Amino acid sequence: MIRSPAVAGMFYADSAFELRQEIRECFLSPLGPGRLPETAVDGKRTLRGLMCPHAGYRYSGAAAAHAYAHLAEDGAPETVILMGPNHRAVGAPIAIVSHGAFKTPLGEVPVDTATAETIKEQAPVVREDENAHAPEHSLEVQLPFLQTVAPNSRIVPIVFGRVFYDRETVEVLKALGKVLASLLGDPAHHRLLLASTDLMHYVPRDEAYRMDEFALQAVREVDGERLIEEVFRRDISMCGVMPTAVMLFALRHLGITQGEVLCHYTSGDVPGADTRHVVGYAACAFHAPT
Repeated sequence: MIRSPAVAGMFYADSAFELRQEIRECFLSPLGPGRLPETAVDGKRTLRGLMCPHAGYRYSGAAAAHAYAHLAEDGAPETVILMGPNHRAVGAPIAIVSHGAFKTPLGEVPVDTATAETIKEQAPVVREDENAHAPEHSLEVQLPFLQTVAPNSRIVPIVFGRVFYDRETVEVLKALGKVLASLLGDPAHHRLLLASTDLMHYVPRDEAYRMDEFALQAVREVDGERLIEEVFRRDISMCGVMPTAVMLFALRHLGITQGEVLCHYTSGDVPGADTRHVVGYAACAFHAPT
Protein backbone atom coordinates (compact mmCIF):
# COMPACT_ATOMS: atom_id res chain seq x y z
CA MET A 1 0.00 0.00 0.00
CA ILE A 2 1.20 3.50 -0.86
CA ARG A 3 -1.00 5.86 1.14
CA SER A 4 -1.44 9.10 -0.82
CA PRO A 5 -1.60 12.45 0.99
CA ALA A 6 -5.11 13.55 1.91
CA VAL A 7 -4.49 17.14 3.06
CA ALA A 8 -1.57 18.38 0.95
CA GLY A 9 -2.54 21.77 -0.43
CA MET A 10 -4.82 22.38 2.57
CA PHE A 11 -2.97 21.79 5.83
CA TYR A 12 0.44 22.25 4.20
CA ALA A 13 1.86 23.07 0.77
CA ASP A 14 1.49 20.50 -2.00
CA SER A 15 4.79 21.14 -3.76
CA ALA A 16 8.14 20.04 -2.38
CA PHE A 17 9.73 23.49 -2.78
CA GLU A 18 6.91 25.36 -1.08
CA LEU A 19 6.63 22.73 1.66
CA ARG A 20 10.32 23.00 2.52
CA GLN A 21 9.95 26.76 2.73
CA GLU A 22 6.87 26.39 4.91
CA ILE A 23 8.65 24.05 7.32
CA ARG A 24 11.63 26.40 7.46
CA GLU A 25 9.28 29.23 8.44
CA CYS A 26 7.76 27.07 11.19
CA PHE A 27 11.19 26.55 12.76
CA LEU A 28 12.11 30.24 12.47
CA SER A 29 8.71 31.54 13.61
CA PRO A 30 8.56 33.72 16.76
CA LEU A 31 6.28 31.00 18.18
CA GLY A 32 8.71 28.27 17.10
CA PRO A 33 12.19 27.36 18.33
CA GLY A 34 13.71 30.26 16.38
CA ARG A 35 16.39 28.14 14.75
CA LEU A 36 16.74 25.53 12.03
CA PRO A 37 17.31 21.98 13.29
CA GLU A 38 20.59 20.12 12.99
CA THR A 39 20.15 16.39 13.43
CA ALA A 40 22.82 15.05 15.77
CA VAL A 41 24.73 12.04 14.49
CA ASP A 42 25.94 11.25 18.01
CA GLY A 43 22.90 12.45 19.98
CA LYS A 44 22.13 11.02 23.41
CA ARG A 45 19.10 9.14 22.07
CA THR A 46 17.27 9.28 25.40
CA LEU A 47 14.06 10.66 23.89
CA ARG A 48 11.27 8.09 24.18
CA GLY A 49 8.11 10.11 23.57
CA LEU A 50 6.78 13.28 21.94
CA MET A 51 3.38 14.94 21.98
CA CYS A 52 2.78 17.08 18.91
CA PRO A 53 -0.21 18.96 17.38
CA HIS A 54 -1.71 18.38 13.95
CA ALA A 55 -3.48 21.47 12.61
CA GLY A 56 -2.58 23.42 9.48
CA TYR A 57 1.05 24.55 9.55
CA ARG A 58 0.06 28.22 9.72
CA TYR A 59 -1.40 27.54 13.14
CA SER A 60 0.31 24.56 14.78
CA GLY A 61 3.47 24.28 12.67
CA ALA A 62 5.56 26.33 15.09
CA ALA A 63 4.59 24.05 17.98
CA ALA A 64 5.42 20.99 15.89
CA ALA A 65 8.78 22.57 15.07
CA HIS A 66 9.64 22.60 18.79
CA ALA A 67 9.01 18.85 18.97
CA TYR A 68 11.03 18.03 15.88
CA ALA A 69 13.91 20.32 16.84
CA HIS A 70 14.06 18.37 20.09
CA LEU A 71 14.04 15.08 18.16
CA ALA A 72 16.85 16.32 15.93
CA GLU A 73 18.99 17.27 18.90
CA ASP A 74 18.49 13.80 20.44
CA GLY A 75 19.28 11.95 17.19
CA ALA A 76 17.12 10.36 14.51
CA PRO A 77 15.30 7.19 15.61
CA GLU A 78 15.11 4.04 13.56
CA THR A 79 11.31 3.92 13.87
CA VAL A 80 8.63 6.37 15.02
CA ILE A 81 5.41 4.77 16.24
CA LEU A 82 2.89 7.44 15.26
CA MET A 83 -0.42 7.49 17.13
CA GLY A 84 -3.26 9.92 16.56
CA PRO A 85 -7.02 10.32 16.51
CA ASN A 86 -9.20 9.08 13.68
CA HIS A 87 -11.42 12.15 13.50
CA ARG A 88 -14.04 10.52 11.27
CA ALA A 89 -14.08 7.25 13.28
CA VAL A 90 -13.91 5.30 10.01
CA GLY A 91 -12.98 1.63 10.29
CA ALA A 92 -11.42 -0.30 13.15
CA PRO A 93 -11.46 1.37 16.60
CA ILE A 94 -7.65 1.05 16.80
CA ALA A 95 -6.30 0.76 13.26
CA ILE A 96 -2.77 0.11 12.03
CA VAL A 97 -1.10 -0.10 8.63
CA SER A 98 1.71 -2.65 8.58
CA HIS A 99 2.93 -2.59 4.96
CA GLY A 100 3.96 -0.10 2.31
CA ALA A 101 4.63 3.61 2.72
CA PHE A 102 2.96 6.96 3.34
CA LYS A 103 3.58 9.53 0.61
CA THR A 104 4.03 13.31 0.94
CA PRO A 105 5.30 15.94 -1.51
CA LEU A 106 8.77 15.23 -0.05
CA GLY A 107 8.66 11.52 -0.95
CA GLU A 108 7.66 8.26 0.69
CA VAL A 109 8.04 7.26 4.35
CA PRO A 110 8.26 3.47 4.66
CA VAL A 111 6.29 1.52 7.24
CA ASP A 112 8.31 -0.63 9.65
CA THR A 113 6.53 -3.90 8.91
CA ALA A 114 8.31 -6.00 11.51
CA THR A 115 7.42 -3.63 14.36
CA ALA A 116 3.84 -3.25 13.14
CA GLU A 117 3.36 -7.01 12.94
CA THR A 118 4.73 -7.41 16.46
CA ILE A 119 2.21 -4.88 17.76
CA LYS A 120 -0.67 -6.70 16.07
CA GLU A 121 0.53 -10.04 17.41
CA GLN A 122 0.96 -8.85 20.99
CA ALA A 123 -2.05 -6.49 21.07
CA PRO A 124 -4.93 -8.06 19.09
CA VAL A 125 -7.08 -4.99 19.80
CA VAL A 126 -4.97 -3.27 17.12
CA ARG A 127 -6.35 -4.26 13.72
CA GLU A 128 -5.12 -3.81 10.18
CA ASP A 129 -7.30 -1.22 8.42
CA GLU A 130 -6.04 0.94 5.58
CA ASN A 131 -9.42 2.63 5.16
CA ALA A 132 -9.19 4.17 8.63
CA HIS A 133 -6.01 5.97 7.59
CA ALA A 134 -6.98 7.10 4.09
CA PRO A 135 -8.70 10.43 4.95
CA GLU A 136 -7.01 11.11 8.33
CA HIS A 137 -4.66 14.08 8.76
CA SER A 138 -3.41 13.67 12.35
CA LEU A 139 -0.46 11.49 11.33
CA GLU A 140 0.01 12.82 7.81
CA VAL A 141 0.95 16.33 8.96
CA GLN A 142 3.78 14.86 11.07
CA LEU A 143 5.49 13.27 8.10
CA PRO A 144 7.05 16.28 6.33
CA PHE A 145 8.62 17.37 9.62
CA LEU A 146 9.91 13.84 10.19
CA GLN A 147 11.27 13.72 6.65
CA THR A 148 13.09 16.99 7.35
CA VAL A 149 14.90 15.97 10.54
CA ALA A 150 15.00 12.17 10.21
CA PRO A 151 14.71 11.28 6.52
CA ASN A 152 15.73 7.65 7.02
CA SER A 153 13.28 6.88 9.82
CA ARG A 154 10.42 4.45 9.30
CA ILE A 155 6.97 4.70 10.83
CA VAL A 156 4.27 2.57 12.39
CA PRO A 157 0.94 4.44 11.94
CA ILE A 158 -1.90 3.80 14.42
CA VAL A 159 -5.15 5.78 14.70
CA PHE A 160 -7.81 5.64 17.41
CA GLY A 161 -11.42 6.08 16.37
CA ARG A 162 -13.19 5.49 19.68
CA VAL A 163 -13.14 7.91 22.60
CA PHE A 164 -14.64 6.41 25.74
CA TYR A 165 -13.96 6.66 29.45
CA ASP A 166 -14.75 3.47 31.30
CA ARG A 167 -12.69 0.88 33.14
CA GLU A 168 -12.60 -1.52 30.20
CA THR A 169 -11.27 1.18 27.85
CA VAL A 170 -8.59 2.26 30.33
CA GLU A 171 -7.43 -1.34 30.75
CA VAL A 172 -7.25 -1.82 26.97
CA LEU A 173 -5.14 1.32 26.61
CA LYS A 174 -2.87 0.28 29.48
CA ALA A 175 -2.33 -3.13 27.91
CA LEU A 176 -1.39 -1.54 24.59
CA GLY A 177 0.94 0.81 26.42
CA LYS A 178 2.71 -2.16 27.99
CA VAL A 179 3.25 -3.73 24.56
CA LEU A 180 4.67 -0.48 23.19
CA ALA A 181 6.92 -0.08 26.22
CA SER A 182 8.53 -3.43 25.46
CA LEU A 183 9.35 -2.17 21.96
CA LEU A 184 10.77 1.09 23.26
CA GLY A 185 12.89 -0.81 25.75
CA ASP A 186 14.49 -3.06 23.12
CA PRO A 187 18.18 -2.05 23.06
CA ALA A 188 18.62 -3.48 19.56
CA HIS A 189 16.30 -0.88 18.01
CA HIS A 190 15.94 2.88 18.53
CA ARG A 191 12.19 3.49 18.56
CA LEU A 192 10.18 6.55 19.56
CA LEU A 193 6.50 7.11 20.39
CA LEU A 194 4.76 10.18 19.02
CA ALA A 195 1.21 11.05 20.07
CA SER A 196 -0.55 13.54 17.80
CA THR A 197 -3.15 15.75 19.45
CA ASP A 198 -4.56 19.24 19.61
CA LEU A 199 -5.92 20.60 22.89
CA MET A 200 -8.99 22.71 23.70
CA HIS A 201 -11.14 23.59 20.67
CA TYR A 202 -13.20 26.65 19.74
CA VAL A 203 -13.28 28.65 22.97
CA PRO A 204 -11.88 32.12 23.83
CA ARG A 205 -8.10 32.23 24.17
CA ASP A 206 -7.99 32.69 27.95
CA GLU A 207 -10.39 29.80 28.44
CA ALA A 208 -8.25 27.56 26.23
CA TYR A 209 -5.13 28.32 28.27
CA ARG A 210 -6.97 27.59 31.51
CA MET A 211 -8.46 24.30 30.35
CA ASP A 212 -5.34 23.14 28.53
CA GLU A 213 -3.39 23.41 31.76
CA PHE A 214 -5.45 20.68 33.43
CA ALA A 215 -4.54 18.29 30.62
CA LEU A 216 -0.92 19.42 30.41
CA GLN A 217 -0.35 18.88 34.12
CA ALA A 218 -1.35 15.23 33.74
CA VAL A 219 0.95 14.99 30.72
CA ARG A 220 3.86 16.49 32.70
CA GLU A 221 3.27 13.89 35.40
CA VAL A 222 3.09 11.08 32.80
CA ASP A 223 -0.28 10.06 34.24
CA GLY A 224 -2.43 8.56 31.49
CA GLU A 225 -5.38 7.71 33.69
CA ARG A 226 -5.50 11.19 35.20
CA LEU A 227 -5.34 12.69 31.71
CA ILE A 228 -8.38 10.71 30.59
CA GLU A 229 -10.23 11.59 33.79
CA GLU A 230 -9.49 15.32 33.47
CA VAL A 231 -10.50 15.41 29.82
CA PHE A 232 -13.84 13.73 30.42
CA ARG A 233 -14.65 15.33 33.77
CA ARG A 234 -13.90 18.85 32.60
CA ASP A 235 -15.10 18.37 29.02
CA ILE A 236 -11.71 19.25 27.53
CA SER A 237 -11.96 18.84 23.76
CA MET A 238 -8.55 17.18 23.36
CA CYS A 239 -9.00 15.11 20.22
CA GLY A 240 -5.98 12.85 20.77
CA VAL A 241 -6.57 11.92 24.39
CA MET A 242 -6.60 8.17 23.66
CA PRO A 243 -3.25 7.99 21.80
CA THR A 244 -1.68 10.39 24.29
CA ALA A 245 -2.84 8.26 27.22
CA VAL A 246 -1.42 5.12 25.58
CA MET A 247 1.93 6.88 25.19
CA LEU A 248 1.90 7.95 28.84
CA PHE A 249 1.07 4.40 29.97
CA ALA A 250 3.99 3.09 27.89
CA LEU A 251 6.40 5.68 29.25
CA ARG A 252 5.40 4.86 32.84
CA HIS A 253 6.38 1.24 32.21
CA LEU A 254 9.84 2.52 31.33
CA GLY A 255 10.11 4.40 34.62
CA ILE A 256 9.54 7.84 33.06
CA THR A 257 7.64 9.98 35.55
CA GLN A 258 8.17 13.50 34.23
CA GLY A 259 7.60 15.19 30.90
CA GLU A 260 8.58 18.62 29.61
CA VAL A 261 6.24 21.07 27.91
CA LEU A 262 8.41 22.53 25.15
CA CYS A 263 5.80 24.92 23.83
CA HIS A 264 2.18 25.87 24.44
CA TYR A 265 0.11 28.48 22.64
CA THR A 266 -3.23 28.80 20.85
CA SER A 267 -4.32 29.55 17.31
CA GLY A 268 -5.34 32.96 18.67
CA ASP A 269 -1.67 33.79 19.23
CA VAL A 270 -0.95 33.54 15.50
CA PRO A 271 -0.84 37.08 14.05
CA GLY A 272 -4.18 38.08 12.56
CA ALA A 273 -6.06 35.04 13.90
CA ASP A 274 -9.38 35.01 15.73
CA THR A 275 -8.96 35.08 19.53
CA ARG A 276 -12.60 34.23 20.32
CA HIS A 277 -12.64 30.69 18.90
CA VAL A 278 -9.20 29.19 19.31
CA VAL A 279 -7.53 25.78 19.42
CA GLY A 280 -4.73 24.95 21.85
CA TYR A 281 -1.41 23.47 20.72
CA ALA A 282 1.45 22.04 22.75
CA ALA A 283 4.65 20.09 22.16
CA CYS A 284 5.94 17.87 24.96
CA ALA A 285 9.00 15.62 25.32
CA PHE A 286 9.77 12.63 27.50
CA HIS A 287 13.25 11.22 28.14
CA ALA A 288 14.44 7.97 29.64
CA PRO A 289 15.68 8.40 33.23
CA THR A 290 19.44 8.77 33.52
